[in-house]
Amino acid sequence: MLLDIGGDLEEIAKDTARFISTDLPDIIAVEGLKHIKKSFKDEGFTDAFVEKWKKRKRNNKRGRIITRYRTNRIGKEGSLNKYGKKIKGRKILAGHNSSGNKLQNSFRARKKRNRVIFFSYKKYAERHNEGKDGMPRRTYIAASKVLDNNIEKKINRSLDNIFKN
Repeated sequence: MLLDIGGDLEEIAKDTARFISTDLPDIIAVEGLKHIKKSFKDEGFTDAFVEKWKKRKRNNKRGRIITRYRTNRIGKEGSLNKYGKKIKGRKILAGHNSSGNKLQNSFRARKKRNRVIFFSYKKYAERHNEGKDGMPRRTYIAASKVLDNNIEKKINRSLDNIFKN
């Protein structure tokens, strides 16, 4: 039995080129968006370990607590006020009464030649990610070792399938 080594190598080369041009950007986009969603679920960014985001401020500039009543005039002193009830138990960077229109759902991936671009249509996304204008930095998009490892595993699995067939 003779093997057509040249034909097999050509087929493997074509499959590999197709994988790099079509499947690889899809893998990177899917894994990147999953990693961003995971940051919002964990309330912190995962590089080698999870770096938790800073909590919301509960004091105003004078140092007064803004989530509780200070006197009995409107509500019971020390109990949660309207704002305190609204944010109680709510995740960081999750909007109030925004249903599906949250920052975490605004991310998209655009696949271009030789790269994948992640972006958000929300104007304030960069302010939160970079910590601009007095906002604490709460990173959700950046280079990550965990993301690189997840992408590498998927690439290796796909390339193994190409070379086995």
